Parts: sequence; structure tokens; C-alpha cells
Amino acid sequence: MKLHLNIFFILLLLSSSIIAQDWTLKLSSNVELRTWKLTSKADKEEKSLGGANIKLYKGNSIISELNSDANGDFTVLVPPNGDFILEVSFSGCNTKKFSVSTNGVPENIAKDNFKPTFSIGGFVMAKPFPGIDYSGLQQALVKVEYKPKGRNFDHDDAVTDNGLNIVSKIASAENILVEKFCSTNRAGDAALAKPDCPLAKSLYEKAISIIPGEQYPVEQLAKVGLCLKDKEEAVKKEEEKKLADLAAKEKAAAEKLEADKLAKEKAAANKTESDKAAKEKAANDKALKDKAIADKASADKTAREKLIANRIEKEKAAEGKVILPKEGKGIDPAEKEAAAKKAEKQNAAKDKAAKQKEGLEKSRAEDIAAEKSDYEKREASRKAKEKAEMDKANSESKAKKLAYETKHSDGSGEMDKGNSDHKIPQVLGANKYKEVIITADDYFKTKRYKEAKTKYEEALKIKTADVYSTNKLAEIEKILNQK
Repeated sequence: MKLHLNIFFILLLLSSSIIAQDWTLKLSSNVELRTWKLTSKADKEEKSLGGANIKLYKGNSIISELNSDANGDFTVLVPPNGDFILEVSFSGCNTKKFSVSTNGVPENIAKDNFKPTFSIGGFVMAKPFPGIDYSGLQQALVKVEYKPKGRNFDHDDAVTDNGLNIVSKIASAENILVEKFCSTNRAGDAALAKPDCPLAKSLYEKAISIIPGEQYPVEQLAKVGLCLKDKEEAVKKEEEKKLADLAAKEKAAAEKLEADKLAKEKAAANKTESDKAAKEKAANDKALKDKAIADKASADKTAREKLIANRIEKEKAAEGKVILPKEGKGIDPAEKEAAAKKAEKQNAAKDKAAKQKEGLEKSRAEDIAAEKSDYEKREASRKAKEKAEMDKANSESKAKKLAYETKHSDGSGEMDKGNSDHKIPQVLGANKYKEVIITADDYFKTKRYKEAKTKYEEALKIKTADVYSTNKLAEIEKILNQK
């Protein structure tokens, strides 16, 4: 009997409660989704959001749960006589909370066909940005409660003003962050247009760190990659061109050196041939001259001898034979004496002619001896002069050859003294730099990065501000840091 009474009283109380609570607050609102398109400028779009989750809590208990329709609209029926939290959420977005109180409605109004309604202005859902303080959204932004004066439900001004202040601060912080992101992208675009690829890369990476997940800086980084690749190719081609020019200069210098050597050897050979021909000509001329002198001397001798012979013959013919008259009868002593005088006179003339002939021959022999002595002296003087000139020429030729060969063997010699015949355009340090670069590249290709680094640093000491070595050192540093 007691059990039945308890059940009766419970049913009675439940019936009274249902009668007292036969009204509900019809709370309606709309949900929108705010999306941003962030590039070098900020464009936002707000559109109705279907599928947003709406939950009505009383304490920790969910009283009702529904989703917004395709237009983003929803309606919640809030029970009377309670304090509730209306929570709107959507995947990836900040949750928004509103406080609803259905307490304080007078009993007489509640019984008088009371059908209260209230429309909340709207919920704007948006994804959170990094670094923004969203802790204020943990509290209710608006409080809806019964207003006796208007005999209906309305928002609480103090709570609403506080909620607006929270939302305003969040919006201001988001706008500052968005502008920082966009301005960084703009600076990256300007750097890429120059093009300053390394600067553009650092700016786009900075933009990604400001707001991760945005596509614009990622897409721009792909362009930067192409820019850097093109720049690296250009630098590589420039370095290859420099090395090719350097090799061409070295080849040209070597070819000129070889050409000069061959020209000098040919000139020396030609001079030797010329000197030989000159000597042969001088010898021939001397022989001809000696022959001419000898022929002239022989001719003169013959002419003189012939002249003397002719004279003697003439004298003999003129002299005739003197015949003294024989002694005997009929010879006149005076005639005989005259004949004797004549014969004496003729013999005296003959002796005189013989002495003259002997004097002429002696004089001619002396003349010939004197001419021969003078000729021999002249020849000796000429030969001595020719020998001195030849010795001097040979000495100078040997000195030049020695200086030339010395330059080729140890880099010193005549060319150091400014001899224009031996000046060769040189690129100081070119061979050493090339050798170091080749060795460094070999180490780099075989992944011996530490040895390659040492060699590229050595190349920079030979050729300061060398772009190729600097870039290679940067690549090595990056590889070593990754390890």
C-alpha cells in the first residue's frame, strides 16, 4: 500500500511539472563559414554553413543536439526554468558559446499560452590562426534571459558588450597577422621579380612560418626553385665560360710560345745558312780577288820582262858587231886607232846596258816582293776582322739562345729583363687555380666533401671572390650539416 502511494505522489508531481512547464523558448539563428584566400592580399568570403553542430547543454548534460540546414539555419527549443549553454561547432573552426537562462518567468505568464522566441544574430565560424589568443571564446559571448519589463527574452547588455570586445580583439589580432603574412608575400614577389631568388625564398619560407598551410607561398617557392636552378645554371655556364676562356688563353699563349720558338729556330737556321752563304761568298770573292791580283802580278811581271827583253833586243840590234881591221899592209894607223876607240865605246855601252838590265830586274823583284807583302798584310788584317766579327756574332747568338732556353726551364732569364722578343702574355696563377679546381671537383664527385672543401678554400686564396668556389663551399656546408 505504501509503494502504491509513493508511485501516486511521483506521478502527481510529474503531472504538475508538465503542466507548469508546457512552454519552451524557441531560439533560432544562422551559421556562416568565413574562409580566407591569402596571397599578397587578403580576400575573405562568408557563406551559409550547412552541417554545423549545435548542442544545448545543461551543466555537463546534452539536452538536445542538431545540425544547421543547407542554408545554415537552425532552431533550438530551450526548456523552461534552467540555465543552459548553446554551443556551435564545425570541424577545424573555433567553437562559439552562448548562455541562455529560462529562469524568472512569472507563473501567470507561463500559464497564459506563453510561446517566447528569440533570434540570435548569427554565428560566424572560422579556422583559427597560429599565435592568436582564442581563450576568450571559452566563455559565453552573449547571454539570453527573460526581461520582465518586455515580458520576453532578450540579451544581457553587459555580457554582450564583453563578448563583442573579445571578438573585436581577436579580429584585430587576426587582421595584423594576415597583413604580416600578405606583406611578406608581397616582398617575396618583388624579390622574385628582380630576380633575387635567395631573398624571395627566405621571404616565402617566413610567410609559411607565419600562417602554415596556405598555398600561395608554397606555389611561389616552386617558382623560386626554378629561378634558383636557372641562376645556378647561369653561374655554372659563366664559370664554364671563364674556364674555357682561361684554357683558350693558355692554349693561345702556348701556341704563341711554340710559334715564337719555331720562328726563332727558323731565324737562327736562316741566319746560319745566310752566314754560311756569306762565308762561302767571301771565300769565293777572296779567291777571285787573289786570282785577279795574282793574274795582274803575273801579267805585270810578264809585261815588264817582255819590255826588258825588247829593250835588250833593241840594244843588241842597235849595238851590232864591232870588227877591228886586221893588221897588215895598207892599214892606216889612224883608222886603226879610230876603230879601237869605237870598239871601246861600244863595249862600254854594252856594259852599261847590262847593268841597267840587272838594275831593272832587281827593282822589279823588289816591287813584286813589296806588293806581295802588302797583299799578305791586308789579307791577314781582313781575316782577323772577319774572325772577330764572326766570334762576336756567335757569342751574341749563344747568349740569346741560352737566355731563351733558361726562360723555358726555370721561368727566369732574358725575358725577365724586358726583351720584347721573348715577352709572352701570361695569366698569373691561372694554371695553379685550374689544377686546384679540378682536384676539388674530383673530391666533390666522389663525395669526399671535407677534402673538396679544403681545395675550394685554397682556390679562393688564389682567386678571391671566386663565385664558383663560393657556391661549391655553400653546397658542401649544406651537405655536411644534413649529416
